[in-house]
Amino acid sequence: MCYHRPMILGRVLLGALCGLGLIASTGLADEGAQARVGRLSAVSGGVQYHSPAGTWSAALVNEPIGTGVGVRNPQGAASEIRIGDSLLALDSASELSFLQLDTDTVQIGLPQGRMYLHIAAGSLAKTVEIDLPGGGVWLTAPGDYDIVAGDTQEAARVKVFAGHAALGGGLDDGVIAATPPDAFDVSAWRSANDPNDDAARLPRGVTGGEALATAGDWDHNSSYGDVWYPKDLPVDWMPYRYGSWRYLPPWGWTWIDAAAWGFAPSHYGTWVRLDGRWAWVPGASKGEPAFSPAVVGFLGTPGIGLSRPGNDGAAVAWFPLAPGETPDDPDEHYRNRRAATIVPRPVFASGKMVQTALLDLPERRLDDAPLVLGALNIPPVGNGGSAFVAEADPPPVVVDHVAVVTPVEKPAPQLAPQARSKRAQIVRIHDILRRAANKRVPRAAVSASHHWRAAEAAPARPRPAPSTTVTASTHNRRHLAAARGGVQLR
Repeated sequence: MCYHRPMILGRVLLGALCGLGLIASTGLADEGAQARVGRLSAVSGGVQYHSPAGTWSAALVNEPIGTGVGVRNPQGAASEIRIGDSLLALDSASELSFLQLDTDTVQIGLPQGRMYLHIAAGSLAKTVEIDLPGGGVWLTAPGDYDIVAGDTQEAARVKVFAGHAALGGGLDDGVIAATPPDAFDVSAWRSANDPNDDAARLPRGVTGGEALATAGDWDHNSSYGDVWYPKDLPVDWMPYRYGSWRYLPPWGWTWIDAAAWGFAPSHYGTWVRLDGRWAWVPGASKGEPAFSPAVVGFLGTPGIGLSRPGNDGAAVAWFPLAPGETPDDPDEHYRNRRAATIVPRPVFASGKMVQTALLDLPERRLDDAPLVLGALNIPPVGNGGSAFVAEADPPPVVVDHVAVVTPVEKPAPQLAPQARSKRAQIVRIHDILRRAANKRVPRAAVSASHHWRAAEAAPARPRPAPSTTVTASTHNRRHLAAARGGVQLR
């Protein structure tokens, strides 16, 4: 199954079991790791995605973003990431990794390149830390930030359009740039401030809600509460039919929907037929909902799939769960069983597009097929020219000077005594900054010798307003507006 009921497991043990295919992608997730998941919301150019415990592959819109995920943009490429109502835009020739992503802490490594981060009020985490090659930046308030990693050819730079940033680990006031926003900042800021009229209808923390407004209509149902109807669908459309599967540890088999709006309805809530139309039911807002790689039930036999007549090999079949259903009840009626999508097993396992390889089976066969109650146990296939897994790691974004992120609070092994003393000071600063999230620390609490400063919003404009006179960007990047339609641009 692909329906998560969080359980407390060690992350290392979980990753090992997922890698061996010994557990299903259902109900075996670390609660902290699954409580906050973002999505890759737009890609332009040859953007690359690295799943936790996986390898680099060509990025797809709607791939999940969690602890251990990496994203990199070659020269000329760009990407956007949404986490709830917050947004991160990654510029051309840039790379980042999420060292930690949960409800308490967001820690991002930016070894090279440039990023814009919009932190919506109350939507991200108590602590937001950006680790650069030369130190660390702590974003202690909602706002808009532009951060350049810095390397041997360019100094680190932090622009604070609104909010508050604290610096440490070797960074000082010299990295604060009080300059007006350029084209990259304005483009990202406009994206971050797209209206989300559906926020009040969704459980808090659901990622992807901003994409629903223009793609469907809301209504209120006496049985299910607020429901959302997608519009302009293909004739044969079903939930979990237009897209592909990827095996992404620690989540396991994960549905990547082809529609720009498909993230939230694929990973939260359930689907039901109402008056001949498919309606998505997000569910009641009781705390932050758990992310699921896909809210579906699989039919057939673990490790094999669903048998079919002839010698054409096994198939894989799945259907969307309806409100109140779970994937582990053999006596459940399962209202959407006949809405199953069926493809040859090689199509499923190699991550190919589902809608181009559909199979038909008699409804009675779907009614009689057993439900897979344990692990699906179908391993991924990475050969045969599939884009599912890269054959080898692609070359670094900038080959001649690749910076390596070292978290500023983590001591390096076998440091010299003088270096250990300096690192101890950085650790102490980091602890003070974390405590300052809830209590303002007097400036005297940290001596000037520790080389850290707090940067208030002080640019020429506190927020970048839309403008038609902004200087053209110096980066060779395509505008991401075209990429938000859910199709990867080549």
